[in-house]
Amino acid sequence: AAQSADGFAGVSALGLTGTTGGVAGPTVTVTTAAQLRDYAGRNSPYVLLLSGRIAFDGMITVVADKSILGVGSTAEITGGGLQLGSTTRPGNNVVIRNIRFTDASDDSISVTNRAHHVWIDHCDFSQGYDGLLDIKRESDYVTVSWNHFHDHSKACLLGHNDSYTADRGKLRVTYHHNFFDGTDQ
Repeated sequence: AAQSADGFAGVSALGLTGTTGGVAGPTVTVTTAAQLRDYAGRNSPYVLLLSGRIAFDGMITVVADKSILGVGSTAEITGGGLQLGSTTRPGNNVVIRNIRFTDASDDSISVTNRAHHVWIDHCDFSQGYDGLLDIKRESDYVTVSWNHFHDHSKACLLGHNDSYTADRGKLRVTYHHNFFDGTDQ
């Protein structure tokens, strides 16, 4: 797997020289939803090593300068999902890699609220309630690479809706080497 973001996530723009995630901060291992929620929401860089299966309902907000990296072949988020950014706290400069997402009660990952410089790489997405991966609401400079989307109807949403004109000039997203298998839309 590549060690640095390519495509739009690798572009220097909006004050960033590509997507580096939490490399400037400490590395911690998370094994529970409470730990993931705590570290993902902190206002400083972190590399979060997600170990094992973490189950929760709803969405955990991931704020700027985070890397969430699955450890080994058993890293999984089930029942809930990750939302990059909120209306008051940006989800910029985020890397998500090597995680299986299953049975989300909403979206598995939602890149939203002007989040930029996001790299989602080598993940497995299946059987959620809504979208497996939504990129919307003025998000920009995103790369979605080497992922497996399967066994679900709504795979990837790009853009909020046709009448949301604030997305114009944004939504620069690179998709490459993704496998869509048993996905209707």
